[in-house]
Amino acid sequence: MVPLRALSILREAPRSRVLLLLLSGTASLAAGFVLVPPVIAERAIVNGGYFYILGVVVLWLALLRRVIARASGHWRETLSPPGPLLVAWLACSIFAAASDDFAPKVLFDEHVVQGTAWHLHATKEIGTPVRAYDVAGSWTAIDVYLDKRPYLLPFLISLAHDLTGHRPLNAFILNILLAAVCLGLTGWIARRLTGSRGASALAMALLATTPLFGQNATGSGLEMLNLALIATLAVAAILHLQTPDDPDRLSLLAVTAVLLAQSRYESVLFAVATAGVIMTGWWKRGRLVLTWPLLGVPLLFVPWAWHSRIVDARPQLWELREGDTARFGWRYVSGNLEGAWNFFQSVAPDQPGSLALVLLGCAGALLLVRRILSQRASPLPAAAVGVAWVGFGVAAHFAVVMFYYWARLDEPVTARFALPSLLMLALLAAAVVRLSPLPGAFALRTSFAVWFLWLAAVGGPVFAQRLYTTRNLVRHEVEWELDRVRSRTGPVLVITSKATLPYILQRVSAVNLSVARLRGAELAWHMERGTFREVLVTQVVRPTAAAGNPAIDPSCVLPGGFKLEPIERKRFGARWIQLSRLVSVQLPAAESRPAD
Repeated sequence: MVPLRALSILREAPRSRVLLLLLSGTASLAAGFVLVPPVIAERAIVNGGYFYILGVVVLWLALLRRVIARASGHWRETLSPPGPLLVAWLACSIFAAASDDFAPKVLFDEHVVQGTAWHLHATKEIGTPVRAYDVAGSWTAIDVYLDKRPYLLPFLISLAHDLTGHRPLNAFILNILLAAVCLGLTGWIARRLTGSRGASALAMALLATTPLFGQNATGSGLEMLNLALIATLAVAAILHLQTPDDPDRLSLLAVTAVLLAQSRYESVLFAVATAGVIMTGWWKRGRLVLTWPLLGVPLLFVPWAWHSRIVDARPQLWELREGDTARFGWRYVSGNLEGAWNFFQSVAPDQPGSLALVLLGCAGALLLVRRILSQRASPLPAAAVGVAWVGFGVAAHFAVVMFYYWARLDEPVTARFALPSLLMLALLAAAVVRLSPLPGAFALRTSFAVWFLWLAAVGGPVFAQRLYTTRNLVRHEVEWELDRVRSRTGPVLVITSKATLPYILQRVSAVNLSVARLRGAELAWHMERGTFREVLVTQVVRPTAAAGNPAIDPSCVLPGGFKLEPIERKRFGARWIQLSRLVSVQLPAAESRPAD
C-alpha cells in the first residue's frame, strides 16, 4: 500500500514545479560545490553576504506576517497565554537574564562575533577586523579576514548598531531577547504537546534554571540565536503538519531552515529534518505542495556551501590543538562521550548542567518509547510528529559533535554544544505529564518537586558560586588589561599577547606580539613622530626560571632591541600579566627604517 500511495502522490504532482525543484536542487549543488572556485565564492560572500542575509530575513518576516494574518483568530487564542503562564514566562526570562554577568563567556569567539558585527555596521561587508586605527577621526579597519563563523548573528547585531549606534552592549541585549523568545516558544511547544499549562511552565522552568542556559543568555555568542531558531523550526513544523496544504506555513518552515543553517556551522543538519517534515506533510495531505519560496530554498543554501568550502580549504581557521590534524575523527569519540556522560549526570558546582532536567527528560523519552511500542498506540498528533523530526535533527547534531576534535561537554568552553539536547530534554520532561500512567496532576507535582529539590540542593549553589565566571581567568585578564589601557591618556598602541579584537572593539589600536617582532622599524618610525602618545606591551609572566622565579613566557619575549619599562603586574591563577611601556626600539645596523 505504501508504494502505491507514493506513486499516486507523484503521479498527481504538478510536473512543471517538480521539474523546477529538481533543477533548483541540481543548480544549487553545482554552484555551491563545483562551478564556483573558493576565491570567487569568498569575494561573493564578503561583498554580497550582507544583502543575501538581509533578503532571507525579510522573506522570513514577510512569510511570518502572512501566516499570522491568515489565522488571526487562532493566534489570538494560542499566543495569548493565560495570566499565570505569562507570569511564569516573565519570571523564567528574568531569572535567565540575572543568572550571570553580561560579559563574553567564550573567548575569543564572542569578540569575533562582535568584531564582525562592527565591520558589517560600518561597511556592509562580511569580515572580521584584525587591525584598526583612527584615520582622520574615523575608526577604520585595516586588516580584515573572512571568519569561519556564520554571519546571521553579526548581521542582527549590526542592525542594532545601525539603529542605536555602535555599542558592545547591543549584542548582550539581543541575546537576552533571544533567550526570552526561546523560553516562550518552548512553553508554547510543551503546551501543544501536552495540553497542560503546568507542563508548559515546567519546561520553561527546567530550561531557564539550567546554568548553561543563563551563561549563554548573558553572553554575546551564537548559542541563543541557534537555540531560538531550533525552537522556531519546531513551531513551524507543528504548524505545517496541522494544515499541510497551507502554502505560507510550508514556505515559512523551509526558510526557517535556511536561517538556522546560518546560525551555527552544524545546524545545516536540520535541513534533513525539515525535509522529513515536508515529506510527512505531503504524505498526510496526499499530494505534493510546492510553493515558489520552497522551489528557491535550495539556491538559498549556496552561500552556506561556499562558506563551508572556504573553511575546509584553510586549516588556519580550524583552530586545532597541538597534535591534531583534522577537525573530525573517530579518535575523538570516546573522550567526547566520556565528557558528555560527566556533564549530563554531574551535580558538581563546576558543571553547568541540570540533573533534574536530564532525569525528567529521560523519563519522558522512556514513556514515549513505551507508548510507541504499545499495540494500542494511536497515531501521533501533529505536534508530536513535528517535534520528533526536530528531535531527529538534535540527535544528528549530537552525533556529529561527538566526532569533533574539541567537544567534551564537561569542559567550560565546549559545554554550549549541549544546549540543543537540553532543549529537547525540556520538551520530553513536559511530556511526562501526558504520557505518565499516573494522574496528570500527580505527575506534574512530582516533576516540580524533583526540579525544586535539585534547584535547592545543586542549582542554587551553582548560581551562587558562578564558578565558570570566577574561574574564567582569561576574561579577567582581558578586563584588567583594558581597564589599565583605558586609564592612560591616548592615543595608545597596545602590543598584546592575546587577540587584538578586545582592544579594537574599545577603539584602541593593537597589534600582536608576533606582528610587533617583524615590525620593529615601523614601530620606531611611529614612536619618533609621536603617532601614539604611548606604546604599551602586555606579556604573560610564569614561574619558568630554573629557580622558580617569575620570568617572561618564551612566547611573549620581544627582540633585544625593544626596550621596555615595566608599569604594573597582576597575578591571575598560576601566571601574571605584566603591563610595560615601550621606551625605544633599537634596530640592527643592517635594517633600514621606512621612508617618511
